[in-house]
Amino acid sequence: MEIRRARAGDVDAYLTVASGLWHEDAGTHDPEVMNTDWPAQHGRASFESLLGDPDRVALFADVRGELAGGVMGSYPDLTPFVRQREARLNSLWVLPEHRGAGVGGLLVEAFLDWARDRGAKYAVVTAFAANATAIRLYEGRGFRPHTVTLRADL
Repeated sequence: MEIRRARAGDVDAYLTVASGLWHEDAGTHDPEVMNTDWPAQHGRASFESLLGDPDRVALFADVRGELAGGVMGSYPDLTPFVRQREARLNSLWVLPEHRGAGVGGLLVEAFLDWARDRGAKYAVVTAFAANATAIRLYEGRGFRPHTVTLRADL
């Protein structure tokens, strides 16, 4: 398995990962609120801007030359509200046929290495509360609950 940084020709890989995540995760856990068409509507532009931004990263896992999954992350600038920049693991998706083989864990580790190289002291990730598999994956890589988002139906 090879973990590699995205290149200019990887837009289809990016769209595969983004579409898979949005349809499976947001489409399952929050389809009423989340725009599951985001990858088709904005994915290409997001990928193109990501390539030129040193504070954003896309990493892909290839198995025998075929896409197995990907992770996207960022290292946002400070705002007046915070004293310390935190790296953000924005999205992670592994193709179903590659799940259970350690692809997700290797992608998370590669993201954390990128974040450390950027100078981050902390990394954060969000997951739907109902996505126990993702939560176990992140907790297994050192993430711990930090904040909780609650939502009320009105």
